[in-house]
Amino acid sequence: MVARLGNLSALKDFISFLATVSGDISHITAPPFILAPSSLVEFPAYWAERPSLFSAASREASAEKRMLLVLKLHLASLQRQYYVGRTVKEGLKKPLNPFLGELFFCEFSDHDLTAEKASPSTVRVVSEQVSHHPPTTAAYISDDEHGVHAEAYSTQHTSLSGTSVMIRQSGHGVLRVDKYDETYLLPLPDVQARSVLTGAPWPELDDTYKIVSSSGYTAEMKFTGKKMWGGSRNCFEGSIYRTVDSQKKAIFALRGSWSSKFSIFNAAGDEVEVFDLADPQNRAAPMTIKSEEEQSPWESRRAWRSTFDAIRRADNNLVVKEKSKLENAQRQLRKLEQKEGKQWETTFFSRSDVPEDEHDVVERLFDQLDDHQAERLRGTNGCWRFQKDKEQRWRDGRGPARSQTPFG
Repeated sequence: MVARLGNLSALKDFISFLATVSGDISHITAPPFILAPSSLVEFPAYWAERPSLFSAASREASAEKRMLLVLKLHLASLQRQYYVGRTVKEGLKKPLNPFLGELFFCEFSDHDLTAEKASPSTVRVVSEQVSHHPPTTAAYISDDEHGVHAEAYSTQHTSLSGTSVMIRQSGHGVLRVDKYDETYLLPLPDVQARSVLTGAPWPELDDTYKIVSSSGYTAEMKFTGKKMWGGSRNCFEGSIYRTVDSQKKAIFALRGSWSSKFSIFNAAGDEVEVFDLADPQNRAAPMTIKSEEEQSPWESRRAWRSTFDAIRRADNNLVVKEKSKLENAQRQLRKLEQKEGKQWETTFFSRSDVPEDEHDVVERLFDQLDDHQAERLRGTNGCWRFQKDKEQRWRDGRGPARSQTPFG
């Protein structure tokens, strides 16, 4: 109890300090007791942890139902993303900011759950921290067997709003379904960490976002946060309609909570499904990842191992010590690169600072958004795309030059 009160007092001092800082506070070091034993570079994995849902659109003949499945995938990933892999009851903590070049690989498979799943699937995840200033994470997620592939990138900007912390994301996701030659452009919602001073904060989404598709359907989501005078947390309403329909007549409507369960209604208003995250058939599949000893020194869990262990033991002094070792080593590497005139080369992704070809399907999807939505999804740090030739070079041992470890 004494430790918790001490942590809360330190947190209040930290928030008071942040109030004196203007602009982006992403670079500010957070108190160790609010850290989670994970890095932001792992977060794309939450899109993949329900493999059969990830690949479900490849098995659906109806275009409007494929859009519904993509929307369900998007909504189902939010709880674990925004609660940092924790339960709603546990609240959220802050993940570590990835270092430049940090890598994360994993797979999810539900082949052992075939009695409950329509079709077994395996989804692999490749995630890389492609920029540190500003912080940008890029990812590639793929079910190669079923021909469903996604790539995404996010640049985060953190600021203080009263006693809440606002994390704004610029960037987007693109999901492709080979069988139907379809592309979906997905948003990355901003999040507000509410009730920070209580020591038990929770995330809220509060805005309207669209998923647009080359199939001619649009999904719209309106998130509403809990109000001071009442209401529930993590609520949303959604609908799916034909993109050309100016009246936006709903083919499907959705309502409920993105962190627990929501209902799906047909055009007549009849409830056709309840999607409950607590339902055993919707549970996340086990993650498959190499042991830390088998990982590259540049992989997230191996690089941060000592820091994560200290966080789990709640040894705050050791957290600061271990975390600082890696961060200081990275600063020295950047200074050395600058002195030698070397430019950082990413391992799997390439950046484009110019608009995509006007005939590209993604660019045509951007045209369906208003200027504000398009600007938010394009991002503030270029457009990052996965390069299969880079992956092959890496597999062949011809990846970009690196120091032996991120510690130099």
